[in-house]
Amino acid sequence: MRQMKRSGGLKLVLALAAAGVLSLGGCAKPDPAAFDKSIHDSCLPAAVSHGAAPDVAERYCTCAVNELDKLPVSKRQSLGPSSPEVTNAMETCAQQVRAG
Repeated sequence: MRQMKRSGGLKLVLALAAAGVLSLGGCAKPDPAAFDKSIHDSCLPAAVSHGAAPDVAERYCTCAVNELDKLPVSKRQSLGPSSPEVTNAMETCAQQVRAG
């Protein structure tokens, strides 16, 4: 199974994916399903482009969505790519993917 080219690559991927969708915070009526889909759909190609095999990217991105779903919608609306919650999700998911 091919891992990311760089050890920090998985963390970078989620940060990039989060940066691409965190503008959802300005929406009048937040849609958690849209947030999840956007994170997942942004994360997959970013992970693959950083060297993850498609199955590794899928596991990582699904984990990221699941981790961020634990937060209240109001908190997800205020996240930034360097928010502690995003960092925690990235670390948790990177560990899960490395563990196999």
